[in-house]
Amino acid sequence: MKRILLDTEVQTIKDRLNRLQIAYVEIYDELLDHYISSLEQFPAYEFDTKREALDDEFAWSVVRGLEKQLLNVVSKQLQSSQRDALKIWKMDLLKVLGIFSYAFFLLIIYHLISLDVMMIFSFLPVLGILVALLYHSGNYFSLSLDPNYHRPRNVILQAALGKYVLIFNFFNAFFVFTSIFLNNIGLESWAMVLMIFYTTFMNIYALSLYGSINLKNLKLIRS
Repeated sequence: MKRILLDTEVQTIKDRLNRLQIAYVEIYDELLDHYISSLEQFPAYEFDTKREALDDEFAWSVVRGLEKQLLNVVSKQLQSSQRDALKIWKMDLLKVLGIFSYAFFLLIIYHLISLDVMMIFSFLPVLGILVALLYHSGNYFSLSLDPNYHRPRNVILQAALGKYVLIFNFFNAFFVFTSIFLNNIGLESWAMVLMIFYTTFMNIYALSLYGSINLKNLKLIRS
């Protein structure tokens, strides 16, 4: 007969999962649900024995394998859905207009102020998106003084962050340094065009990424 676990029993399970330092919240939640649903099938006097059996089944190496498997699955899903989301006619029209309006805003800054100021504004949305991904995926510094504190991250946002950082680093290395080079040899207008293209592309890429992160996770733990 199915029973409801005591709060102390659920906390024992959570303590065990916390010690595993699980990387992704999806795996943490799925393991917690699996432990609870499995242990509810047994009487209270068998709790410790059955929990230890589950601990052995989901040892550290097994959990690391689940993390790797989940990240690979989600990354492939993200890549597939983003290819479809990059079709500009499928994007939100208002967001696309906002991106091109910002490009026009950069052009105004260039003509009214200077290329240097325009370059600063070119980086703002790109860096803002990066900070937002870092925060929402769980990659931010904790204020906890506990050295053992660990917060699982969101695997979909973690995969999205990895893709964005890869593109961010590549385009920074190419467009930014190329723009600086063009400006130094007197081709300031070409440097301006390059920076506007850089910002517009990165914003469109981020928009397609945003439209791709609403994915369903595959269940990795079989009941």
